[in-house]
Parts: sequence; structure tokens; C-alpha cells
Amino acid sequence: MLALPIDAFVERIASSLRQARAVVVVAQPGAGKTTRVPPTLADDGPLILLQPRRVAARAIASRIAEERGWTIGREVGWQVRFERRFARDTRLLVVTEGVLTARLQADPLLSDFRTIVFDEFHERSIHSDVAMALAKQAWRARPDLRIAVMSATLDAGPVSAFFDGCPVVDVPGRLYPVEITYAPGQLVAPAALEVLGQTAGDVLCFLPGAAEIRRAVDDIQREVTRREIDVLPLHGSLDGETQDAAIRPSSRRRIVVATNIAETSLTVPGVTAVVDSGWQ
Repeated sequence: MLALPIDAFVERIASSLRQARAVVVVAQPGAGKTTRVPPTLADDGPLILLQPRRVAARAIASRIAEERGWTIGREVGWQVRFERRFARDTRLLVVTEGVLTARLQADPLLSDFRTIVFDEFHERSIHSDVAMALAKQAWRARPDLRIAVMSATLDAGPVSAFFDGCPVVDVPGRLYPVEITYAPGQLVAPAALEVLGQTAGDVLCFLPGAAEIRRAVDDIQREVTRREIDVLPLHGSLDGETQDAAIRPSSRRRIVVATNIAETSLTVPGVTAVVDSGWQ
């Protein structure tokens, strides 16, 4: 496996969790926390990993399976609204917020799992906060239950205090040179085509929602019909196959037009240029 910054800290995280039963991990984007920490913690027993977004849940399960040589639906699986792929002996289950909350309500001790991991906790919502409150009740009642909270931009102090002053592990990321230019008033489609000609990799464009993405994809496709360029949307309303196509490595050059799901929850491979509309 490719070495990542988190690798040097994984055993420390696991040791802290065994001793204190809770740990907060602050790791910069690209450090590898999501794919490297949960599989190691799952060595001590079944683990449930919370991912706020459905696209990320499936993508992360697939990435972990690839890195570990596991099989989706066996050692690692996922469950999101209306979709599931896991078995009775699954060791690592990736779920979204509503699924975790429902499991805690049905089984307040979450007896099927040894460890709960809250990933990307900075993307807080009422659902994740309720799940955290229910998880803490289970943590109090079960002396063998462990909880890890992970984020790239989290204020670790309050979360550590919430779990009785549990350890905090701070993991640095990697720095890369970035060239930033501004084009006030320029639309996303011409901007994407412009930077496509200035780089050898793929282009990732950020827009606020599905409607804006559809319009931009149509505009870009009209301009690249005779070029070997794939133009792909990426947002939560798409079916799983379409979402997976945008985050799957490809031999063809691509322009991926996405919501901010590609900003924090997952990595789109091959990107060397980003067009950010500035819209939220």
C-alpha cells in the first residue's frame, strides 16, 4: 500500500483507544485517516464507521476492500438508506447518520459492535449529534465499547472533554504547491475547458447543487463532443453506479462537476486542477 502520513500514528491511536476507550483524531486532508485507522481498530472486534454522505460510504468501503484485499459484502460492507451490502460476519460496516441512529435506537448498547468511529465529525448535523449522544450512553453502559472521533478541522478540546478528557492524536498532512488564479464573472464551463488545456490531469469543478451541475455538464459536453473527455456529475441524488463512475480511476481524461461532497468526504483521483464557483 502507498505510505500515508497517518501510518506512523495508527498504532498510537489503537493503543490510546484500548487504554481510554475513546480517542479524538485530528488529521489533515489526505492523511489517510478514513481508510487506514478503522481497519486496524477492527482487528479488536467488529467496527461501525459513520460517514455523513452516501457516496462516501460506498467509496470508502470499496477503497478499504482494495487496500486490505477484503471482499465487499464480507469483511467490509456498507449500509445507507434503501441500500445495504454486508453479511453477518462483516468486520467493518460503513453507515450513514440515519442508519447509525436507527441501530442505536433498536439496540441501545449496539451489542453487535466493539468500536464506533465518527468520521468527518466537523460536518455536524442534528442526526450525528443524536447518534453521538446515544453512543455515549452505550459507552457508559458497556465497559468494552470504544469510540473514536475523527476530523480534519475539528476543535478537539470539547470532544475530548465530552469523553472524560480522552486522548487527542494530532496527525500532520502533506503540503503541496498550489497556484491560485481568479476569473471574476467567468462561468464554470469555459473555466473548466480553459484549465483543462493548462494541465495534464483531470479537472474538478465545484457547484452548489444538482440543478447547477446538470446545466454545467450540458454546457461542457457541447464543447467536448469531439474530444476524448468524459464529463461526469457527482452529487448525492445520483444512483450508485453514476456516483462510482466519477470517483473510479480512469485512463481517459475527465471533468468532474460536483457538490462539496468531493471537498471533504472523498477523493476524486487524478485531479490536477480545480474550478471553484464560490457558491455554497
